[in-house]
Amino acid sequence: MNTINDIADAVHANAIEKGFHDFNEPIKHFVEFQINNLHDEVSELHEALRAGKFLQPCDKAELMQKFGLEPLNCAEEEYADIIIRSLDQCRRLGIDIQRAIEIKHAFNKTRPYRHGGKLS
Repeated sequence: MNTINDIADAVHANAIEKGFHDFNEPIKHFVEFQINNLHDEVSELHEALRAGKFLQPCDKAELMQKFGLEPLNCAEEEYADIIIRSLDQCRRLGIDIQRAIEIKHAFNKTRPYRHGGKLS
């Protein structure tokens, strides 16, 4: 079974191979750019919902089939992009995301119902 860190290693290696990392840029610029990319992916997910395409085949579905891959719907594709981008960033920044998720989940389990009155 792959761990989250294994997947992070794989997506980061692919991002490097595909030219998405300029290791000469300051980390501040990298983080700012990547936060914007995450925002874009979340916006694409929201736009799919607003357009009534959330569970419809994504715009790359035919190409995925051509490569022998199971086509994704818009929700699957955008959630995957959000996670892939997040994992790639964690690897670049040296964050052990599996450890962080495990600790944060354990902390969340200690919180009260709706965290003291939050609506969502």
